[in-house]
Amino acid sequence: MTGEGYSSYPILDALQKQLPGRHRFHVPAHCVLPYQYWSRYDLTELPGLDHLYHPQGCIAAAQELAAAVFRAEKTFFLVNGSSAGLMAAILAFCRPGETLLVGRNSHRSVAAGLILSGARPEFIPVAEGPAGIPLNITIADAAHALNCSATARGLLVTSPNYWGVSSDLVALNALLRQRGMPLLVDEAHGGHFIFHEIFPGGAACSGATLWVNSGHKTLGALTPGAYLHVRENIPELRKLEEALSMLQTASPPYPVLLSLDLARGWLEKFGHSAFDAALETAFRLRRAINESHVFQCLEQHDLPHDLQLDPLRLTIYWNKFPLSGYRLSELLHERGIEVEMAGPAYLVALVHPGLTADAATALLRALQDMEQRFGTGSPNHLPEPYPLPALKLSPREAATANTRMVPLREAAGLIAAQLVTPFPPGVPVLYPGEIILSETIARFEADLKAGVHFQDLTLKPRPLLSVVAE
Repeated sequence: MTGEGYSSYPILDALQKQLPGRHRFHVPAHCVLPYQYWSRYDLTELPGLDHLYHPQGCIAAAQELAAAVFRAEKTFFLVNGSSAGLMAAILAFCRPGETLLVGRNSHRSVAAGLILSGARPEFIPVAEGPAGIPLNITIADAAHALNCSATARGLLVTSPNYWGVSSDLVALNALLRQRGMPLLVDEAHGGHFIFHEIFPGGAACSGATLWVNSGHKTLGALTPGAYLHVRENIPELRKLEEALSMLQTASPPYPVLLSLDLARGWLEKFGHSAFDAALETAFRLRRAINESHVFQCLEQHDLPHDLQLDPLRLTIYWNKFPLSGYRLSELLHERGIEVEMAGPAYLVALVHPGLTADAATALLRALQDMEQRFGTGSPNHLPEPYPLPALKLSPREAATANTRMVPLREAAGLIAAQLVTPFPPGVPVLYPGEIILSETIARFEADLKAGVHFQDLTLKPRPLLSVVAE
């Protein structure tokens, strides 16, 4: 039985087991805020408070203050995460049948926006760097996609990606402005970029039309608090507001709204100095890790010239080590160290302003111990990248079609009716409407064997996929 080993309150039980003695190199980062407010201020739309979807009081004022700090014309508070903002943006900018250029490294919420809007994606492939680490969209990638597309409505780019790799948003925006197209940016992991000059250039300074920042990932707000920013008074603004009211809860949680306001105020006053300290910790960790005979950090010199790297996101990889990232993550967990994610031959660890010196020391000691314990091995065998299949139906057409479930091994040549998403990072490797390739199935099976968690695959009694019934 699933509930075995838990008390009468399984979620409380699991959370309490996570509390003591853990070193946290992962989101959320709200330990930086010196406030305890999640129960005391859990109120509703009472007199003197405000309404999230038609704000005229305290929420309106807080959003105006946030817009000034984040250098936007208008800012919306999000209580269903950056995901709600991305879905709303696609609904606002794209009509059914219209085309949107989308990086293949986009979050699954982008896929949800495509399904809801009826828009058709034209995917921009993303190259891999050392140890199979995904990079990001370059200027050449975007220019090629624009030249090949006769109908694109705009470009949605994820920058930075989960591994901290950022595109040149200024150059991308200039490229799109020449064609009268909007640049939409999923900057969920890069809300801190404007608070220190060492960080990559962010969406706020690029001229992008719209961007989202996850308040909880690096800025100190509660999960799933986020911000959606608009550069100018765009014609799509009314549709954006309507979409936000449809995609978010009808009972906005005031603790999350409050945390977004508190995070904004804290960052305005202390953001630069707090990230100064975090950068010092990150650079110390990078220097020590790069002195290892086994482990090294992804660095700027590993990237194409027009991509940049978030120095706070440590993507630790190796070429000759007998353990996978998934197994190494498990061993670190046993030592009280929680990283953000693992891959075939890498880990991702996030440094944030709330990270303690003890946590940094614990990570270094653990990696040193692992190096001594396991030594070096033969070169790591990396899986082939997921292929980019042909899109036969729009995601909406496939997701709303008649479907049937088939065993994974029998799905080659059929049209997918569902997303398949490794989590983390939450980036789909198969979209509804795409032809299922035998190479894709082989990679699914290899990843399942390695311990990758998929959000969407039915695994029992055997792996099954939803396909379009023909």
